Amino acid sequence: MTFNARGQSLSGRVTEAKMKVFKALETKGIVISKNTDGIVGHTSDQDWLSSSSIAYAELGLIFVLLTYILFNNRKMRAKARKLSEDLRRMKIDRESDKSERDHLHNDLVESRAMAEDFKAELSRLKDAENDEQAKREVELQVQANTVVWDKPENPTRITEILYSRYADLIDGFSASELLPREDKDTVFEITLLSPNKASFRVSVNPVAQKYALSNADYFLEQTCHYDTFPSGLIVNEKPGLLSLLGGKWEIKEKATISFK
Repeated sequence: MTFNARGQSLSGRVTEAKMKVFKALETKGIVISKNTDGIVGHTSDQDWLSSSSIAYAELGLIFVLLTYILFNNRKMRAKARKLSEDLRRMKIDRESDKSERDHLHNDLVESRAMAEDFKAELSRLKDAENDEQAKREVELQVQANTVVWDKPENPTRITEILYSRYADLIDGFSASELLPREDKDTVFEITLLSPNKASFRVSVNPVAQKYALSNADYFLEQTCHYDTFPSGLIVNEKPGLLSLLGGKWEIKEKATISFK
């Protein structure tokens, strides 16, 4: 019930009480006229004092009744306010409890997630440890079954030497004309340094040297440097250098020789 409704109810009660007083006075022979200034009455020949006392008593009763109604109304409103405040507090407490329950629920969910993560990490570490242990066992087994052989010595590099009777290309030797073995007329000895590099010198075989000196201009002039007349024993001072170009061992640097 709203405040205006309560006021209208109280006003109705006061009006009803006034009407009861007027009727009571009229039954006593008092003439009542109702106006805004109050109550004015005329008595009959009966005892006016007795009638007035009764009227005032009834008015007092009405006053007491109104006072009780007002007091009771205030009390009811106070109870209503207290009830409203209690309801508000209960609502706040309920919302607070709900918020706390939600918070606890979230903490529980987070704790479970952390527990699952920890469990997964523990499982991963355990698997890694097992893999590492298995790897060590395999390595130990391989080491136990490995036979250590003596390291073989580096094979001695065999230098390939070819021979040529003369520089058939004037400034070099034909690769196809080189011989694998020395002969009495093989004037030049060619040592392979790599697939396309080689060095050469005059053979130390006395028969081959005598054959070269028999026609020094033909055999030695295009292939060797020398300062004296070719005669006697040929001495190799510095080997010449060759480079393979296609099928030709081209002379890049002449050999240096001397005689004694």
